Amino acid sequence: MSLTQAEIDVADDLLVSLAFGSDEEKSRARTELDEWASSAPARLQYVADHHAAERTIDALADDLGRLYRRHVDVPARARLTPAAPTIPTAPTLSPPRGKVAPRAPRQNWYRGAAAYGAGLLFCSVSALWIVNPVLSSEHLQSAIGEHLDATLADGSQVVLNTDTELTFVNRLRSRDVTMQRGEALFSVVHNAVRPFEVAAGTASVRDIGTRFSVRKMSDGVDVAVLEGNVELSAASGIAPVALSAGQAARADRLGSVEIQDQQQFEAMTSWKDNRLQFNGTPLRDVVEEVQRYRKTPVVLADSRIGDYRVTGGFSSTDPDLLLKTLSQVVPVTVEFQKNGTAVIASRR
Repeated sequence: MSLTQAEIDVADDLLVSLAFGSDEEKSRARTELDEWASSAPARLQYVADHHAAERTIDALADDLGRLYRRHVDVPARARLTPAAPTIPTAPTLSPPRGKVAPRAPRQNWYRGAAAYGAGLLFCSVSALWIVNPVLSSEHLQSAIGEHLDATLADGSQVVLNTDTELTFVNRLRSRDVTMQRGEALFSVVHNAVRPFEVAAGTASVRDIGTRFSVRKMSDGVDVAVLEGNVELSAASGIAPVALSAGQAARADRLGSVEIQDQQQFEAMTSWKDNRLQFNGTPLRDVVEEVQRYRKTPVVLADSRIGDYRVTGGFSSTDPDLLLKTLSQVVPVTVEFQKNGTAVIASRR
């Protein structure tokens, strides 16, 4: 049984802490790694393979160091013409008349050393590629009502919507984003060798050179593609769904994927322009959406009014203005209390 990407990420993070962390971090990582590996043979094998690769790299590094001495540049006026390297050989006698003397082994020696060094270097790079070590990581978080623009270590751009948190891990052969919560728009620098993947709950989105939005919700994930193409994997073992520019989909926790229509696509992407778009949306869902942009609560005084339908576009930069205009759209009143709580009640 192969490991999931989430399991590999956990192991790699612990292995990095074990190699480069403080004494306390190393001790904690060693304990957690032992517990993690002991729960499944595949995990134990993954850790064993990693340690074997580390030993190989260490041994190869020593050999390469002996073969290729570090070159120290000397100032131009202090440079001297280096003497040709002396290669020790066995004593030779003059060949008999009419015979050709054998060629000195110098050229073959250099060729052998170069081939050996190239082989060692190839093995080192191959081992590193298999292990896929972490090159850098970034943790990004936006406040309620904030849009946060950032450039990731690989050059890709990301815009975090309100109350969003994610982690970007830049690896040797992959680029991985884990969304803890919220919504983000990714403009990815495509790299065929190093895929860009966003994990949000049970779903994952794999870039195929694109610009796309991902929102993690309590009951699933929304994905909308503005440019290019992505593959949406809703659950392990289920074939991914391809999405191209102008398409959107919603994946639930069970792995079901539902393609959305054009109105839903616009509603999923309008946030990037600081707008909230509703198309016959139940008032209870509108309240839930507005709450994302507001620090103080929005309360429905009567659950029955939650069925009222709201249509229209509103600015997300001023959620209170949206609440104040609700009475013009549906038969409700909105009262703002001293503590900032907005209470929505029936007008009838």
